[in-house]
Amino acid sequence: MNDSGIESVDGKLAVFDYFTYLNRCMDKVASMTFFKVLKRSQLQVFPLIVVGAVLLCALNFPFGNILGEIPDSYKGLLADVVNGTYGVAALAMLCSMSYNYGVMHNKKGSGEYISPNLFVVISLSCFFILHGEVNFLTFSEIASLGNGIAQAFFVSSVASFLLHIFIRIGMRIPVSDAGYDLYSREILSLIPACVGVIVFFALLKKLVMVLGFGNLYGFKDYVVCRILSLNDSEFLNGLFYTLSSQCLWFFGVHGPNSLSFFNNTVLSSNMDANIALIQAGGIPTHVLTKEFIDCFAMAGGSGLTLSLLIAIFMKGRDSGVRKISFLALLVCIFNVNEPLLFGIPLILNPVYALPFIFIPILAYCIAYGATLTGFVPVITHVVHWTTPPFLNAYLATGAWSGVLLQAFIVMVGAAAYMPFVIIFDMVVRKQYEQGMNEVLAVVRSGSEFSGYKCMGLSGFEGFIARSLAHDLRDAIRNEEQLYMVYQPQVDVDAGRILGAEALLRWHHPSYGHISPEVIVALAEDMNCVDQLTYFILRESCAQLGVWHGRFGDEFFVSVNFTPSLFTDEKLESKVASIIRDASVPAHCLEIEITESVAMTSSDLVLATLHNLRRQGIRISIDDFGMGHTSLRYLRELPIDKVKIDRSLTFGSLNDVNRHIVTSILDLCRNINMKVVVEGVEDNIQLERLRLMGGSCFQGYYFSRPVPGEECMQFIEKWKKRDRVQGNSFQAKEVLCV
Repeated sequence: MNDSGIESVDGKLAVFDYFTYLNRCMDKVASMTFFKVLKRSQLQVFPLIVVGAVLLCALNFPFGNILGEIPDSYKGLLADVVNGTYGVAALAMLCSMSYNYGVMHNKKGSGEYISPNLFVVISLSCFFILHGEVNFLTFSEIASLGNGIAQAFFVSSVASFLLHIFIRIGMRIPVSDAGYDLYSREILSLIPACVGVIVFFALLKKLVMVLGFGNLYGFKDYVVCRILSLNDSEFLNGLFYTLSSQCLWFFGVHGPNSLSFFNNTVLSSNMDANIALIQAGGIPTHVLTKEFIDCFAMAGGSGLTLSLLIAIFMKGRDSGVRKISFLALLVCIFNVNEPLLFGIPLILNPVYALPFIFIPILAYCIAYGATLTGFVPVITHVVHWTTPPFLNAYLATGAWSGVLLQAFIVMVGAAAYMPFVIIFDMVVRKQYEQGMNEVLAVVRSGSEFSGYKCMGLSGFEGFIARSLAHDLRDAIRNEEQLYMVYQPQVDVDAGRILGAEALLRWHHPSYGHISPEVIVALAEDMNCVDQLTYFILRESCAQLGVWHGRFGDEFFVSVNFTPSLFTDEKLESKVASIIRDASVPAHCLEIEITESVAMTSSDLVLATLHNLRRQGIRISIDDFGMGHTSLRYLRELPIDKVKIDRSLTFGSLNDVNRHIVTSILDLCRNINMKVVVEGVEDNIQLERLRLMGGSCFQGYYFSRPVPGEECMQFIEKWKKRDRVQGNSFQAKEVLCV
């Protein structure tokens, strides 16, 4: 390879290493408690933001003179809805963030459960303490998304953090003798911690007043004014304005609203001066106007979000983000970008910090230079702020060159956003995997939350579970995304394959493969596990119908039946109907029941099992050896087979497991009952189990669970080997798929 080739490869590796390092850094930041809480809270208030943004566009539609004015009665109604959604979004965010901080406290706190609602109550109190007097006129200042979001972030974070710390250091009242009402005892004991947080904010309010401000908003405006010190350079003024606006937006503060003094003085006076010069026959001289900023530095809304949308549509792979982006596009074309800011989100998102702040600055510099060189004329036309991109550039400049410049800026912005879109996809995927692992751990632990196995979880894990649950119900109803795989059961002594176990799989269009354990838990939470089982039975019997003519009457498919299915009075007739529709013999179907079903021994369960057995259906007990099924149940129930649980055979067999497995094999041999040993994954394990008396096995050593066509190919290969070598079996001759 020549030198240039080596340099090219090294360059690619360097770029890859840089983005890998950046991704790790972003992943660490995104995993911090604050950003986890923020992400969850923004998702929870997102519906309010979307509804409010859409109606805000309707009330400020730029083509009202063309489409007709909205009647005043409807305007009032739309305004009320905006006030009830967008207008209270800051308070909703405060409550949501405080609640999620409480959830995180219980995960990583003092080891005892504290009601998250307590965090909400204290944060609300501190919020109003800082603001001072509240009336109908000032309520919009503190509650609306545009004005109050920064204070909501600040108060919820500081108040929740302090409450968390005070609880951990033991600021509480001893209440061991406070009575039997445990909830009251908990709240009573935490009064010192709550008072400590309130006192802190009262002192903070006093400090603000000592500095000469009535509330935190006045102090905020003063700080912003000091930071944005104006000078004689119009270019620098606009540059500082764009930078300040973007920084404020990144922290959740409506930049243009917070910098309204600049809009009302510098930007407005510049536009008035340009218009006056045009009317006097002169040449306009002021490049910096509000329309200039809106057209070229903030196309689609603050942060040049139109560029971000294009980058997401071109490079984004996360389907959820793409759906949010399509939804945001509906209002982004009218320069309303809150759904995108809070939906992805962009606010306080460490991945998008650099592009969100600096791409508009780059756009501002490009547009300013293009105007000074005469590529586009100085803006002299006032354009309504909701006028769509490209149209606003033409109307503001009165020239097609303005449209070309805006299109160029949007494309440059999209190119700059693309690497960060890729990184964000990786970060979101990592967060989902962590949340999914927590859901799976909860399912395996057998714990319940609010009566649910996983849907009752709080925070991001609960959001994942509930989202998957609703998607699962749709998948079952439409019979999409769900499919079956089959794992053969092998009789190594006879050298033949007896049948296959049917196993459910779900490939979610967004999240990929979902664990079967989670599928079952979600189905139980949604009360649709019976529908799911009947779907499995129909699919398995249909596959059995394909195999029946090729593998003979003794080849079977086993299907797991959940305990709740035996409460269905029509179970027997439904099973018979499915078998009849598939045109397969009843004895080719094997039903696997759990030990809990066997232990129930109710009259209904016993009658159902006997009736199914009289139809010719085989019945086996799955995961045998992990429960308490006794010999009496094996005698009384119509059981054909037991399957030894893989947890007893997986990996190296210790003395206890070896004794249990040997006892089960001896017991079943004495009562002439078939046994299948699950979880066989290597030759050493297989040989040990054969020496213990096992002959029928199932596991990855022979074949992983595969779709029906692959399973059929595996069986055909096995039969071909059997015809060539006879029935003798050698472990090294196993055909693995």
